[in-house]
Amino acid sequence: MSKQKLLAGLAIVSFAGTIVVNALANLLPINGLNTGQVSDRYPSLFTPDGTTFLIWNVIYLLLAGFVILAWNRRHLSVVQQVLPWFIGTSVLNMTWILVWHYLFIEVSMLIMLMLLTVLARIFVTIYGARLADWKEKTFIRLSFVCYLAWICVATIANAAALLVSIRWQGGPLSPQAWTVVMMIVAASLAFFMAWRYQAPAFILVVMWALLGIYLRWRHTEFTGLIYTAMVLVLALGAAFIALFRKTGEVNTGRA
Repeated sequence: MSKQKLLAGLAIVSFAGTIVVNALANLLPINGLNTGQVSDRYPSLFTPDGTTFLIWNVIYLLLAGFVILAWNRRHLSVVQQVLPWFIGTSVLNMTWILVWHYLFIEVSMLIMLMLLTVLARIFVTIYGARLADWKEKTFIRLSFVCYLAWICVATIANAAALLVSIRWQGGPLSPQAWTVVMMIVAASLAFFMAWRYQAPAFILVVMWALLGIYLRWRHTEFTGLIYTAMVLVLALGAAFIALFRKTGEVNTGRA
């Protein structure tokens, strides 16, 4: 068996494992808690409405397309470069689920940072690659742009949960003020990544997360969060339209 075929096969197996572990996390559930119940133990104002996490369905569908494409086009240089790192993301994803459900929040933060680093490495690889058709642009580029963008948001959320777990009081700022800061950081990152790498889809993912924060708190007294989320979503929406007009593609990601 060739190295290319072995890596493509391992990618399929590791991705299937990721789907199974994530499903069992809520069906069993692991350690008697589903993923949302663990999150509820560490209540953070940055955590968006539960429906927001439906984006994982989109990300996993795109990644399923990637592993199928990677098997069929395993001879491509960009596929050969990405596959080992992709297998690593699958292992880290499964590991994060396990440590999160067993309430090792500090360890989960470390694993999330590792996952973010590996996805950033993949992003740099695909950013410099020439992709031939819409399949490669969708299932290689768009898949990892969306995955990286969501993990950027998830890393901030994981950090917020960690601070709650250690009972950090926020220093001179209130929890609401810190959440506003984190929202602005997420939006600023989206602006930078989208414009620097010509990847409008990055903006859409972060917009979705901020919309989820708005939906969660829209009928509460957290007016600062509500208005900040609204302003940032509108600003990101305007940036997306401008960048889309410039590139002509949602998933361009090219220089």
